[in-house]
Amino acid sequence: MRMTHVAQGRGAAAAAEDPRVLDAVRITLERGGNAVDAAVAAAAVQGVCRPMSGGLGGGGFMLIRLPSGRSVVIEHREQASAAFGPESMVGAGGQVLPDGERRVHGHAVGVPGAPRAWAEAIRLYGRLGLAEVLAPAIALADAGFEVDETLHREIAERRADFAMFEPTARIYLDEAGTALPVGAVLTNPDLARTYETFAADGVNVFYDGKIADAIVAAVNEPPVATSYRGDAARPGAMTRADLSGYTARHLEPVRYRYGEYELVGPPLPSSGALTIAEALGILDRVPPADGGDLVGHIHRYLEACRLAFADRSAYLGDGRIVDVPAAALTSDAYLRSRAAAVDVGRAGAGEADASWTGGVSSIDDVTSAAGTEPGDLTAAGASWMLHEPESPSTIHLSVDDGHGMTVSYTSTIVSMGGCGIVVPGTGILLNDALAGRAPGRGGRHGAGRPMPGMRPLSSMAPTMVQRGGRLRMTVGSPGGTTIITTVLQLLHLTLGAGMGLAEALAHPRVTQRGADGGVAEAEPGFLASPLAGALEELGHRFIPWTPMEGIGAANGLQWNDKGDVTAVAEPVRRGSGYAAVWRL
Repeated sequence: MRMTHVAQGRGAAAAAEDPRVLDAVRITLERGGNAVDAAVAAAAVQGVCRPMSGGLGGGGFMLIRLPSGRSVVIEHREQASAAFGPESMVGAGGQVLPDGERRVHGHAVGVPGAPRAWAEAIRLYGRLGLAEVLAPAIALADAGFEVDETLHREIAERRADFAMFEPTARIYLDEAGTALPVGAVLTNPDLARTYETFAADGVNVFYDGKIADAIVAAVNEPPVATSYRGDAARPGAMTRADLSGYTARHLEPVRYRYGEYELVGPPLPSSGALTIAEALGILDRVPPADGGDLVGHIHRYLEACRLAFADRSAYLGDGRIVDVPAAALTSDAYLRSRAAAVDVGRAGAGEADASWTGGVSSIDDVTSAAGTEPGDLTAAGASWMLHEPESPSTIHLSVDDGHGMTVSYTSTIVSMGGCGIVVPGTGILLNDALAGRAPGRGGRHGAGRPMPGMRPLSSMAPTMVQRGGRLRMTVGSPGGTTIITTVLQLLHLTLGAGMGLAEALAHPRVTQRGADGGVAEAEPGFLASPLAGALEELGHRFIPWTPMEGIGAANGLQWNDKGDVTAVAEPVRRGSGYAAVWRL
């Protein structure tokens, strides 16, 4: 059937960035698979045709709702090696390496979690075997596909880095060393063979077998091209033990409420659900805007973001190895104190360093030890507080099989194009999950500082919305820390302002992430709208969002009271997306 960015009906449904991803979903469901089978098949195809954003070399958060109504998160964030630490991203002169040099450093590569998560998702929740699930991706990698404008642009952005590594240049650059042009056929037979090995030999081949050996070799001795004369392709120090010790965690989601809705999302090391939970908790405790008062809704959204991001920056990290006061940050007493800092008639009227007076000891302990108040935005010179580089990378897909199983899955290789290293003989493009972990980065109190074995803080936020025990909506997005504001804006516009998901997804975006002076970044369409002027009269300040991809190429599913589902994909941003509903 013809696919567009909005589809409605009864049956199975999916939304993603690429039509070939939806083909994989349909084929898998027709073969008797369920939503988990289809989501893994879709993610594997994304690794072929959207390789700059996700695939076997990365990780993510898969949120699954089972037919019983129970939800589970498969957390498979990339993990630092045991050798990773504060000096890993420091140059010979003792200075932190520039962003671009950290990105292609062997130390930037975390142990990939995707293979482990895909295999376990299929084993525990799927119906099909890996061979059937991976078949669409194998066929596409062998046959090839035409490069579109989005993929061409993404390769071009990393052309210089890709030229450093022979196996990467061989796949993604032409003979002149430039990005494959639009319309060129891209094939990746090495990746096809890797998928076949995965299906035949099982997941341990990635963590305790020949592919593990190939990953370790590529990280520790980057496969530089013979023509490369620079020194930026520095070696890492990954071991087989780093890979063999990796586990995907099956976790209970973060649960929180907004009005009459119950929402679920991934726990740490994702900051997405906790930050959104705090922001929505604040919004639930300030006087509401009138239904049609869009200026009031956006004003409240921006103020809640400002406060929640202050606390995200201060406290959140890998909860396995640092103490994170998650329960305190979403407690009723603390949310009320934060809501008191919101003036519904003026931006920034209540400072984000409002004193904590409640009795939640974990917040008291953290703030007492640090000598600062919760989320203090005034301490701009605090030792750990630096902004991290943003990337439009990461990718999201939404799948429902029409029989009670739903998957909302955000995955990534972190920066667009990851670390730039394709593992020789495998076709796998590796992540750069640790590139942002350097001295001076990691939160005000150092919860995200460079540490051995850390799973770096993520912003991924696959989300499901329930009411009365019934699933009403799923949503997720790519986009670095703008994932959080994109998902939050969508939730607030739909659940708070009464928009449909398609209208909310097409609405111009603005992102407030606690920047100095309370400045928010906004898409051109937002700045050109009457909304911007009205919000400036309330004291908001905006600067243009400059990346041409826009803020957050999101997608999701929405159910109405009659049981019809609307699948909605991004209509414009990052080349737009695709949605479909099938009666199978």
